[in-house]
Amino acid sequence: MSNNDADLISIHTYSLDTKNREIFLHSYMSDSDEESGVDYRSAVMFEKNMRYLNLLSNDPILIHMHLPGGDWEDCLGIYDTIQNSKSKTIILAYGKVQSASSVIFQSPNLRILMPNVNILIHYGSISLDAEHSKAAASSLKWNERECDKMLDIFTERCIQGDMAKSKNWKKMIAKKHIQSQLANQCDWILTAEESIAYNVWMGHTNFDITKKVAEIIEITEGVESLDVYTRYRFRISVGKA
Repeated sequence: MSNNDADLISIHTYSLDTKNREIFLHSYMSDSDEESGVDYRSAVMFEKNMRYLNLLSNDPILIHMHLPGGDWEDCLGIYDTIQNSKSKTIILAYGKVQSASSVIFQSPNLRILMPNVNILIHYGSISLDAEHSKAAASSLKWNERECDKMLDIFTERCIQGDMAKSKNWKKMIAKKHIQSQLANQCDWILTAEESIAYNVWMGHTNFDITKKVAEIIEITEGVESLDVYTRYRFRISVGKA
């Protein structure tokens, strides 16, 4: 077996390209026609791959994400794994960023959306035990707490965006704005362009765009050019992938 064949098997079997430090984050592949989204299988494989690459070196990790919503707790497992990575992380999102994956998308140091990707943000849903009122009440309290946690994640990103800066929004005002959008629309859908204002897209990073990081971005399929303006501000031109 050639090295190229071994690399291809690793990509399709384990969603991992060790040589290029790339991980493919998507639903668990099965014979079912239905996409499972974020679940324990996709989360556990991703967490293993992240740990492995972090053990090898501190070079940046590129995460290719094509993922709808899914289980909230598995989503947070992925979110925390990225947030606590010792290597800088980049997410390149394809197809859809919806529900749970819209939260995951807020976790890396650098975020890139393909031009036709929409971001869908909404509150999750829960099922209640109708036979046990105390259990149902406990679940409702937990759900409220987790919804507030989701709002905080988006608010932290939003206050760094152009809209919040131009309006001089404080954190509480930004949070109330996001709450009102969700209350009015239920499913709040933003195009790639619209999402820039809320900083749930691309444009800024909290680490230096080094030569290594620039090389990772430039060799990504679909990226036509990268313009670096400052240590933390950049622009990417994206063509057809």
